[in-house]
Amino acid sequence: MNPFLALILPLLILGFIYILIIDNKGLPPWMERLSDNSGTIWTYGVITITVLSILKYWSNS
Repeated sequence: MNPFLALILPLLILGFIYILIIDNKGLPPWMERLSDNSGTIWTYGVITITVLSILKYWSNS
C-alpha cells in the first residue's frame, strides 16, 4: 500500500491535471484563481508547518 501512495497516486493526480490542461487548452478557471493566490498559500503553508513542528517538539519534551 505504501508504494501505491508514494508513487502511483501522485502520478495519477499529475496525469489528471495534465489532461485538464490539454482538454481546456489552458488552465481551468479554478486553477488560474488558485495560481493567483499561490504566494498566500505558500506563506500559510510554511507557517502551518512551522507551528506543527514546534507543537510536536513541545509534545515530545
